[in-house]
Amino acid sequence: MNKLDKLHDIVETEMAYQMLYNKYMLQITNPEVRQLFTQLRDEHMQHVTQLQQQVQQLKKNPNNLN
Repeated sequence: MNKLDKLHDIVETEMAYQMLYNKYMLQITNPEVRQLFTQLRDEHMQHVTQLQQQVQQLKKNPNNLN
């Protein structure tokens, strides 16, 4: 498994976490807990964005895939 494959796996995992936090956030009525889930969801979405940027960089320079 090369770097690109690993990054794709991590992106998928981060997106799954983001979706879970979003799902739970919508079900929570306690505003403090809801805020926490919103924050966690947003952090995972930032990770997805950063990882996707890394994927694009690796695609531009395929010599660094191993």
